[in-house]
Amino acid sequence: MPSGLGEALDQVTAAAEDDAARRAAQAAYRIDLSDQLLSNPGRWRGYINGEASYYLAPGTVLHYSREESERGITEPRYTLLTADDPTPVPVTNVRDILDDLAPRARKTAEDLAAVEPSTV
Repeated sequence: MPSGLGEALDQVTAAAEDDAARRAAQAAYRIDLSDQLLSNPGRWRGYINGEASYYLAPGTVLHYSREESERGITEPRYTLLTADDPTPVPVTNVRDILDDLAPRARKTAEDLAAVEPSTV
């Protein structure tokens, strides 16, 4: 039992963050049927506004939010956010993430190879 308002607020804040992370993981079945990668709430970071993020790689996160559809139904929305492009990329399945990360990984590997000193 909280000893005061401050402690109660801390508990409710932690619960709201945990709730957002769990909602993001639970709704992830809509984009990841593998039931392994995105469904683990421990991998999500929840925020008090109900949104959550999933760290994929340096400068790349999957973002979860809820939006009202044209029918007035609140539905989960996933977007890929990257440090090098401010435009959120809608994600409808795990393949969308792969399609975005694979070229980035190739480019990073090419960039690293270009700056390696020659041993010849």
